[in-house]
Amino acid sequence: MKRHESLVPLSRDHNVALMMAQRLILGRAPNPRADWPTDRTQQARRLLAFYESDLRAHFEIEEAYVFPAVRALLVDGDRQVEALIADHEAMRAMIRGIEADPATGLDERLPAFGHLLKGHIQREERQLFERLQAVCEPGVLDALGAEIAAAHEATCLLRVEDEESRL
Repeated sequence: MKRHESLVPLSRDHNVALMMAQRLILGRAPNPRADWPTDRTQQARRLLAFYESDLRAHFEIEEAYVFPAVRALLVDGDRQVEALIADHEAMRAMIRGIEADPATGLDERLPAFGHLLKGHIQREERQLFERLQAVCEPGVLDALGAEIAAAHEATCLLRVEDEESRL
């Protein structure tokens, strides 16, 4: 099913996150010309930076806008949302663990994060978004899309302001 425009910003985020997941799983970039370090400590730094610049806000947008809609609109929405929130919490805990100890066990921890992130995204894209699109009236999806777009825009503005403040 073609992705409804309201969910496209999140699907774009998912595409970027899937590239990160694949690199973490493989320990290298699938494209040999990509700028991806082979050193796991440097990869951990990249993951932490990606979490701060992209993934944290993505999780917050899903939790603030998408998940409440899923709870309200899907018969088993509560169950689905609880499983997805558990994934978010597990990834947040893994990030805190890497922040606390950015060098130990990275050959196991980084691929584990990558597998969790990949599976999470696949569940959202293949199950959650598909079902949400099938059940929702276009106006409901349009309203949800407006909230997602506004939150995405605010997040981008905050990133720009943060980067400008570092200059």
